[in-house]
Amino acid sequence: MKETSLASELLRRESRSERKKRKKGKGKGDRSDQEEMARAGGISNPVNVGIAVQADWENREFISNISLNVRRLFEFLLQFEATTKSKLASLNEKLDVLERKLEVLEVQVSSATTNPSVFN
Repeated sequence: MKETSLASELLRRESRSERKKRKKGKGKGDRSDQEEMARAGGISNPVNVGIAVQADWENREFISNISLNVRRLFEFLLQFEATTKSKLASLNEKLDVLERKLEVLEVQVSSATTNPSVFN
């Protein structure tokens, strides 16, 4: 509500100043540097400048939030990779031990089937 009244007040002030300039005979050559820069950027009044600045800040904040979340995601993925590699290495070692035990058992079973007298 206050933003709307502020915007309308700025528009009224601009209208008054434009009327005063016309009465005094001031033309386009007498504009202030800020007005010239605003008009060169396609912004015709202070309200539009304020809106543009606010939109710019919102865009920057959005980009900042996106960048922060991308960094967090990247850090999570790095940590996840390290943890996963560690767990897979541990499982691989356990699997190697189990494979060796299985080979020993296979040898024992094959020797028992070829020479049953060993177990009597």
